[in-house]
Amino acid sequence: MQALRSMLFTPGNRADLIEKAVRSGTDAVIVDLEDAVPLDSKVAAREGLGDLPDSDVPIYVRTNGAETDLLWGDVVAAGQADIAGIVLPKADDADLLRRMSGALTALELTSGREPGGIEIVPLIESARGVRDADALLSADPRVASVLFGSGEQGDLVADLGCEWTPDGTGLLYARSQVIVAARAAGIDQPMDAVFMNFRDNDALGIECELAKRVGYVGKVAIHPGQLPVIHEVFTPTPEEVAHHRKIVEAFDAAVADGAASISVDGRMVDYAVARVARLILARAAAAGAGGER
Repeated sequence: MQALRSMLFTPGNRADLIEKAVRSGTDAVIVDLEDAVPLDSKVAAREGLGDLPDSDVPIYVRTNGAETDLLWGDVVAAGQADIAGIVLPKADDADLLRRMSGALTALELTSGREPGGIEIVPLIESARGVRDADALLSADPRVASVLFGSGEQGDLVADLGCEWTPDGTGLLYARSQVIVAARAAGIDQPMDAVFMNFRDNDALGIECELAKRVGYVGKVAIHPGQLPVIHEVFTPTPEEVAHHRKIVEAFDAAVADGAASISVDGRMVDYAVARVARLILARAAAAGAGGER
């Protein structure tokens, strides 16, 4: 997965809203076939994947869950569409992810595409999913990212029986467990999922800051009005960019002179510090040198 700060959910049965979503300023769009689509419209929404609009940002599809009889039809339709990946809700079965990967390979080969191009993004929103995050996120090379199901009164909150607050206390262990599993699996694009109250951008900012401190690199939106807050939190500032560029340049010069531990602005810099600085600069570059894309 390319470097993202935001992904925006949009209903899969509303072609007009999908068109608006790809032009909203989000870094990626998730066309939702699950919660946002009434039951009697799900098949039509699936069929609409063949007519997705041209988009400058990657498009993902959230399928219906494994507990329904809709999942595999969704996978087939998504695998035949021009999409970047599939978001699997309530992901808690590593073997299912591997079977999905096999199905996608068959679809790619049938259509003459390079195998492995369609990503699988587990949405972890159950106690079992949190517990088995290590197995899920290392299940298959297609698993390129993960979404943490942080929504207020969402499935994970209900499953854990915890109390949701913007400061994230009730979900802190689960949020941390998933980020550790993601990093251990080599995933560099872990995303915090939705904030349900799209009218409360102050509380959204609090949750974004928490997710960033824990280690997530972006957040999923349910409304375009949430994007400016998400981008502000997850985009390095010009001051941060300048600081970390100074670290990298000084460290590279030191290494060239045979030193691997130096001082920059009164603080020690070694390989680990330089690695963090490089990651921040890479994210700034992906976001447009610290600004909007």
